[in-house]
Amino acid sequence: MTYSSLPEIYRTVLLIFATVILIVLIYAIVQIVGLAGRKHYLLSMVAMFLLTFVLYQGMIMYQEGDIGSFDVSLAILIPLLLGLFAAALLAHAGIRRWRSGNISAMSVKEAVDRLPAGVLCYTGDKIPVIVNESMDVISRRLTGRSLTDVEVLWEELVKRSGKESISEHDPLIINDGEKAYSFQRSTVQVNGLDVYELSAEDVTAEYELGRELEEARKRAELINKRLKALMESIDHLSMNRELLGLKSALHDNIGQSILIARRYLYSPDSVDRERMLQFWQDNIRYLVSDEHEKWELPYYAISKEADSLGIHIDITGKLPDERRLIPVVDTAISVQIGNTLKHTNDTTLMIRVSETEDTYRICLTNGQVSRVEPIVEGGGLGSMRSEVESVGGSMEIKTEPVFAIELTLPKGEEE
Repeated sequence: MTYSSLPEIYRTVLLIFATVILIVLIYAIVQIVGLAGRKHYLLSMVAMFLLTFVLYQGMIMYQEGDIGSFDVSLAILIPLLLGLFAAALLAHAGIRRWRSGNISAMSVKEAVDRLPAGVLCYTGDKIPVIVNESMDVISRRLTGRSLTDVEVLWEELVKRSGKESISEHDPLIINDGEKAYSFQRSTVQVNGLDVYELSAEDVTAEYELGRELEEARKRAELINKRLKALMESIDHLSMNRELLGLKSALHDNIGQSILIARRYLYSPDSVDRERMLQFWQDNIRYLVSDEHEKWELPYYAISKEADSLGIHIDITGKLPDERRLIPVVDTAISVQIGNTLKHTNDTTLMIRVSETEDTYRICLTNGQVSRVEPIVEGGGLGSMRSEVESVGGSMEIKTEPVFAIELTLPKGEEE
């Protein structure tokens, strides 16, 4: 019995079976193409595919009437189709087993596609070599199109960032309104050809956290300014309170002196003349004296603060007494007191002051410990530099042989 003598329904079943075999073989061939060192498997699959295709073509041509008969014995056709189907299934299972224990180009591509970070490799003429699914999604979010032309994505990154270059040491942060991405680019050589790798990582959580920290830093800076102003106001109020008390005491003393003098004029014998004169001399001496009380002297408040924190200030030379420089030096001393408490176990702050014709040079150090961690000019050091530069001075930070801050401040009041 041959294929041509079968009823049409059975011929159709065999034709469908042959179609399934072709599909399985095509899939197996596609899988084998990406496997290095498996050429004999590829040749076997191609041979089976060609044989199946010849049988399929004969059956389809007979069905459509292109040929008068297809006289292939069923004793040969059916076992042959079953054998080809079994061979295709075995080949497919062998490919899966081989891929589970070996790395191929296809497995690398699948692994790259599963990465949460976007990966794009391209050559110097902006032709993509590798693009994983994550990078394609990012490209569609930023440019509105799939990543087929690197130039389109590059122009979008440049437009959003204003930068012409991206490196692994200087990542580019792009925020599309919903998500933030960090882009980094590196260069590798493959067979003597420069291949550029552009990676993109979703840093939305870090970006939001950084934005919140920046807002918190600004709020803290504002609170710090208010607290500083409040402390200055408290010091000013305390001084005014003491001054008011002294004025009241002086007023009482002068009033008492006037009453004693008045009594002396009415009855000289009732008043000790020498004590009255001494009393008047003391009051007049205080009124005409140029000497200041301790609380009126510059740096009195910061000295008291240092004492309360257990820090002894050792000053060599004379600190500036010009009104515009006093707040600057006061801030520098306060910052260095904080550094001494935070980074050392020392209890002494040494201040060395030298003068030239037009400048003061002030060195603040604890004199014993050198800081080993990197110096970051944020907060105290940053505000100190701003104040120093605002009066035309300069600031230099040294870490060897010990940590020290050197200030150069110009003499003379601003015009």
